Amino acid sequence: MKHIFLLISLLFLSTSMSYAQSKQDYVWFFGKDQNIQQEGIQGIRFDFNEKPFKPEGADQGLSFDRNNASICDKDGNLLLYTNGCAIANREHQIMPNGDSINAGNYFDVVWRGDCRNGYPGRQDITILPDPGYNLGYFIIHKTREFVPGYSPSTFMKDLKYTYVDMSLDGGLGDVTEKNKVIASNGYLLSYLTVISHSNQKDWWIIQPKVIDNIFYAYLLSEDGFELVDSTILGDTDFVFNTTSTGDAKFSPDGTKYAFFTLSNGLWVYDFDRATGQFSNFKSLAFTAPENFKSGSVE
Repeated sequence: MKHIFLLISLLFLSTSMSYAQSKQDYVWFFGKDQNIQQEGIQGIRFDFNEKPFKPEGADQGLSFDRNNASICDKDGNLLLYTNGCAIANREHQIMPNGDSINAGNYFDVVWRGDCRNGYPGRQDITILPDPGYNLGYFIIHKTREFVPGYSPSTFMKDLKYTYVDMSLDGGLGDVTEKNKVIASNGYLLSYLTVISHSNQKDWWIIQPKVIDNIFYAYLLSEDGFELVDSTILGDTDFVFNTTSTGDAKFSPDGTKYAFFTLSNGLWVYDFDRATGQFSNFKSLAFTAPENFKSGSVE
């Protein structure tokens, strides 16, 4: 399938996370096993601690589809990473209780219960430090549901979290809570976006609804998760199941938010990192050329 990517020159981050001046996003893993004849999993690693930076092959504990998240400490040392159906520690071993992430009918039936190739979904998972505990991490994720005979048969109902305590297993981390539902409002596939609160401690989690043009703003603080806003934004509803034709990004300073789909075009808003409020809606219509399959805000 041919993909042509739309680049919007708004200086938006290429990842969904902002870690201020820390190096918590310095190590990324990608790819399926590059050499099935060799023991283990040979994937691809990006390590931005290395100067000059270059992608490299690496032995790793997981293979990936498009669900992908990792986190380091503030000095850029890897802590953990996930492919959407399992969680690995820095030694590339699956953590205790770190399997069966996003378990359900979709994984069992459509994905045939196989985590060797990771879990599908672009911009559907991220990792956030616990605002109330410096050795805790929330993995925020969405589970695909599958109901045969229903249209569409695949959809996202729940926003969930899985929790890792890095004080356990000799500092390698254990999964202490798994697949816990934050809210069940029905969400678009993709478009899960986060940004730090203006207090530099808490986090905003932004996720559009599956239909209408509603954007949910959840606050993660030391008190847990709270729905702060469910704003109707834009002048047209989402085209149903428009997912995977675009993505959403915050600007590096968190004051701008951009949302793009092939059906709706580009939507841009101001964002208040203190209140979680969107404002000043602007839009740019987009007519896709022939064979244009997906776009990206960069």
